[in-house]
Amino acid sequence: MNRHIIIFLVTFAVGAVFAVILRTALHRPYAGEKGPPTVPAAAMPAPAPHDHGAATMTPSAPATAAATVNSTCAICGMPVNPAFGTALYKGKLVGFGCKTCPPKFKAEPEKYGEAALTNQVVE
Repeated sequence: MNRHIIIFLVTFAVGAVFAVILRTALHRPYAGEKGPPTVPAAAMPAPAPHDHGAATMTPSAPATAAATVNSTCAICGMPVNPAFGTALYKGKLVGFGCKTCPPKFKAEPEKYGEAALTNQVVE
């Protein structure tokens, strides 16, 4: 009986060591947040005129998080990532924290726009 337990434990230990070695060999470390190449603000086209308070969406903008008025997404509370696009609200560029935020902002710009301008999260 003891012999079976010892064989099991040795086999388990060898399998665990093999799994760790294999996982280490195949590991690809996270390269960080690399979004699309950024374009200096001077190279960005001027925003088109819009209605007072209306929000316009831009596709995955070549803007940086520093170009947006908010550093925290007003919808989800995550840090702004320009890879998810931006929106123009009252002449200011608003950024988002995840891919589900732009449609929510587009549906209710008045609800989230003012909070984004003051860098707050809507509760």
